[in-house]
Amino acid sequence: MTPLVVLLRRTPAVAWFTLGHVTVFTVVGLVRDQSFLWVYLPALAASIAIVVWIDHRWGPIPAVLLWLLSIWAAMHLAGGLAADPSGKRDILYNWWLIDGYLRWDQLVHGFGIGAATAVLAFAARDNDRPLIWGFVLAQVVGVVNETAENIFALFVEGSNVGDAVNTAWDIIWHLVGALVAVIWMSRRGIPGTAFGRARRLDLESEIS
Repeated sequence: MTPLVVLLRRTPAVAWFTLGHVTVFTVVGLVRDQSFLWVYLPALAASIAIVVWIDHRWGPIPAVLLWLLSIWAAMHLAGGLAADPSGKRDILYNWWLIDGYLRWDQLVHGFGIGAATAVLAFAARDNDRPLIWGFVLAQVVGVVNETAENIFALFVEGSNVGDAVNTAWDIIWHLVGALVAVIWMSRRGIPGTAFGRARRLDLESEIS
C-alpha cells in the first residue's frame, strides 16, 4: 500500500472530514468566483503530500495532530473563500472577532502554526530538543506561507492579502501560536510519544 492509503485507512474520520470541507469550500469559491481558490487547492495538495511524507518517514502521526491540521485547513479555506458574516468585508479573513483586536485571519495563523509546531515537534521527537525544532521549523512554514501570499498579491489585483502591517501581525501570531503549542507540550508531552502518554496518565491520576 502507498503511504497515502496507509494514512487514510488509519484515520478515516479525518480523511472524510477533510474531503467534506474541501468539497464545500471549493463549491463556495467557485460560486463566489474567488481567485484564491486556484492557489489554495494546489497548496493544499502540496501540504497533504508533506504530511503524508512526514507520516511515512517519522510517523505515524497521532490522530489528534491530524485533526488539528485538518481543522486548520478548513479554517484557512473558509477564510479566503467564504464571505464575512458581518457583511462589511468580502471574505471571512477580514472579519473582526473582537473588534480592533482579533481578526479571523490572525486566529487562523496562530492556530495553524501552533498545529504545525506540534506536528514538527513530533517528527523531531528523537532529537534532543524536539520542542525547539518544532518551534523553529513552524516559523519557516509561516515564512513560506507569507511569501507565497505576497507573491500571489503581486499578480492578482484584489487578492485581499493585505499590506506589510498585516504581514507583520501574521508573523506575530505565528510566534504566539507556536509558543502556546510549546507550552502545551512542555506540560503534557508531545502527543504520540511515550513521555506524552505517561504525562497524560499522570495528569489524569492527579485529577482523580
